[in-house]
Amino acid sequence: MLGMRTVLLLVLLFAGLVSSGCSTARNPLDTTAWTRSEVYFGLSRRGAADVSDDEWRQFVATEVVPAFPGGFTELTALGHFSADGQSRSEPVRVLVILNPPEQAAAAGRRIDALGRIYCRRFNQDAVLRADAPVTLGFIHAD
Repeated sequence: MLGMRTVLLLVLLFAGLVSSGCSTARNPLDTTAWTRSEVYFGLSRRGAADVSDDEWRQFVATEVVPAFPGGFTELTALGHFSADGQSRSEPVRVLVILNPPEQAAAAGRRIDALGRIYCRRFNQDAVLRADAPVTLGFIHAD
C-alpha cells in the first residue's frame, strides 16, 4: 500500500512531466522580450491652427519613416488633461514602435531626436514618451 506522501509525490511528478513538454500541443506564440515605445504628439498650437493632416503626413514621410524603416504603428487619439483648473482635450497622434533588445538603445535615441524635431517644427513644449518591456509573439494559422 502506498503512503499519502508517496501518492502526492507521484501526482506532482506526473504534473511536472505534463507541463514540461510531454504534451503535443503547440504554443502559438514564439515569444521574445522587446521594448514598446509610445510617443504622443499633440496637435494643438498656442496662437496658431492645429498641426494639419498635411503637415503631419509630411512629418511622418520625411522624419518618421526614415528613422524607423522597419515599421511602426500610427494611431489617432484624443488626449484629455487638466490645465489652469480646466478640463481640456487635444487631438493627438501616437506612434507605437517595437524594438528587439539589441536595437532598443539606438531606437530610443531616434525617438528622442524625432521629439525634438517635432517640438521645433510645430512650436510644441514637449512630446510624451512611454517605454515598457513587452513580450512579443506572432500567432500563426496552423
